[in-house]
Amino acid sequence: MTNPQIVSTIIGIIIASSIYWLVRRDHLAPKQALRWVLVAIVVLILGTFPIIIDWIGNAVGIAYPPIIPIIIGLAAAMIKILLMDIERNKTDITQERIVQKLAMLEAELEVIKNEKKKLLTKAALVVDIQSKKKQP
Repeated sequence: MTNPQIVSTIIGIIIASSIYWLVRRDHLAPKQALRWVLVAIVVLILGTFPIIIDWIGNAVGIAYPPIIPIIIGLAAAMIKILLMDIERNKTDITQERIVQKLAMLEAELEVIKNEKKKLLTKAALVVDIQSKKKQP
């Protein structure tokens, strides 16, 4: 094993260990952990056997095969950012709808309070009038 292979293997093991620790501490959901475990496995395999990258590069016709992981990593990062934006947009829309529903419910509650206040005032007047009628 060459020095870069050892470093890549260690990086893969560190990523896998970190993912395990984050899942155990409930900082990372299992759904996301699976993706990161796959990343760690890929780093471990490609770091241990870099000839795989050369084979892929020759098969695809790329003159400088070590650029393949960088291109794939950038593409994966861009896709992840896009998915995060989509998820954030959905969350924002949901939050906006909840705020609107809350505002409608507060307005309805205010109307009910005003109606209750009016009814109590009318009831107090009726009781006052009835008590005055009973007095000689």
